Amino acid sequence: MSRDTDNGSKLVIGGPARANLLPPEVGAAAQGRIVRRNAIALLVLAVLVVIAAYAGATVFALGAQNELDAANKRTQELIAEQGKYVEVKQVTNLLATATAARQVGMSTEIDWKAYLSDIQGSLPAGTLITNVVAETATPLVAFDQPQVPLQGDRIGELKFTATSKSLPDVEKWLDGLSKLYGYVDASPGSITLNKDTALYEVTITMHINRDALLDRFDEVALAERDKSRAEQDAAIKAKEEAAAAPATPSPSPSPSASSDGGK
Repeated sequence: MSRDTDNGSKLVIGGPARANLLPPEVGAAAQGRIVRRNAIALLVLAVLVVIAAYAGATVFALGAQNELDAANKRTQELIAEQGKYVEVKQVTNLLATATAARQVGMSTEIDWKAYLSDIQGSLPAGTLITNVVAETATPLVAFDQPQVPLQGDRIGELKFTATSKSLPDVEKWLDGLSKLYGYVDASPGSITLNKDTALYEVTITMHINRDALLDRFDEVALAERDKSRAEQDAAIKAKEEAAAAPATPSPSPSPSASSDGGK
């Protein structure tokens, strides 16, 4: 039988007799051996984890080193292969430089023969152009721009003499010049009669803009020039159509009623 004691433990009565005659130091030593075994086991486990981690890191490092060596080897092969085409690369660079130099050098090119022919064609029949002097911008030097407000930008100036057998209609001449591509403005000089040739001579100063350029080697500039020329053609056509349209007669005013009409 058993019963509860005051401290909550059970007191067994009539059970088998047990007695621990060993000193407490023996039990403590046994408990210490258990703790040491557990500590040694944890230490061995930690060592194994460190060894495994080191082995994994070593394998990863070897793999990365192998990839690096392979990449370096491939790089050396590509450099050696590239060395076979050094001359081609040099020629390509020279070609690119020559292309850029050509584009810059020809950026102010004008077909003067065709342009002077257009000027001659814009003047009335029997008129002849002589003594042409042209001054334009160069790839290195820009043309002086006007200081007077409302005057357009220009890239060149032409001074020429036009001769005519009859007294010239200068205003009509200037109107014909204004239809040329690249026209900015034109102003006539004096009109004189050459007694030796019996011809009237008129000096004209004309300014031109970028629309007169060829732009053979600059696709962007060529596209801008063609767009500007198309706009100029459209404006001239609209002006000619407006001038050719018959004038609409204004309605005549209705007669007002006289003061006697209502009587």
